[in-house]
Amino acid sequence: AGEGLLPHELTEGVEGIAGGFIYTIQEGDALLKSLHTRPERFTNHIQSLEKEDTLLKEESSTYDDIVFVDVIDTYRNVPSKLLNFYRWTVETTSFDLLLKTDDDCYIDLEAVFNRIIQKKLDRPNTWWGKSNAVFSFRLNWAVDRTGKWQELEYPSPAYPAFACGSGYVISKDIVQWLASNSERLKTYQGEDVSMGIWMAAIGPKRYQDSLWLCEKTCESGMLSSPQYSPQELRELWRVKELCGDPCSCEER
Repeated sequence: AGEGLLPHELTEGVEGIAGGFIYTIQEGDALLKSLHTRPERFTNHIQSLEKEDTLLKEESSTYDDIVFVDVIDTYRNVPSKLLNFYRWTVETTSFDLLLKTDDDCYIDLEAVFNRIIQKKLDRPNTWWGKSNAVFSFRLNWAVDRTGKWQELEYPSPAYPAFACGSGYVISKDIVQWLASNSERLKTYQGEDVSMGIWMAAIGPKRYQDSLWLCEKTCESGMLSSPQYSPQELRELWRVKELCGDPCSCEER
């Protein structure tokens, strides 16, 4: 490919990608400083990673709450991490339903368990979650061809239905299928859209629920809500334990 052009195989059939680019450097001195300090920043970054790795091992040793998988930890590898986790779950645990969430999410497990009983969701071929703005899974979500969520390998203009990742529940048979096919399933740019593509092959029964929140907001009775700091999560639980509702409380 010529200078400033993407290789032909990356642009074939892709709409909206320009054929060339022109760059203007606005802050040359800052760029030179960044280049000159790169070795020092790289060393500091490695030291930071080593410290983080030590803390994670201490956490795992103390609480046995972390599974380490042989995957380089980047955003694009999160779908691979998810498949590795499903395989580990099938090989080492006994369960009927599996809850997937993120570590920045508020999750009311008691409410989740109660709702499973109330809605009789402990059945095979079940996928229980919510979409972004309506009471269903994300449907006809456009495939981005540029930007952070760029996807050049999934040919369709829209993804199959998928749940937002702040919280969803799948039945054991689905986890077993994912685990048994984990080495053959193709991964895409994000874990949620990858999950939707994989599920399109088996067509699970989707149960929609407005109480799985996809954005950082607080609603009474919510099952999940994402994008909180550790301090914010502690405060939500403090209010929840004090008044029974994490979103509002008149302190006693």
